Amino acid sequence: MRAVSSPSRRPPTVGQSARVRFFGGEVHAATIIEVAADGRSLVAETRSGERLAFALSGATARFVLAGDAHGPRLELDG
Repeated sequence: MRAVSSPSRRPPTVGQSARVRFFGGEVHAATIIEVAADGRSLVAETRSGERLAFALSGATARFVLAGDAHGPRLELDG
């Protein structure tokens, strides 16, 4: 029988604070406003009101801008 492993980190939740890290070092505070049922994609809103969709990269296990693996990445707080 194979043991079931749990995820190594908590899934993102609506209302959770995060940081959007842009290429070049610019960082914007954000809040998670939507999370897909599987926890692998989400929408974050920056303090300036910009909404960005992110998806979990299978290659890096980081949230990257949906459709652009080389764009901004999302770092979850907590």
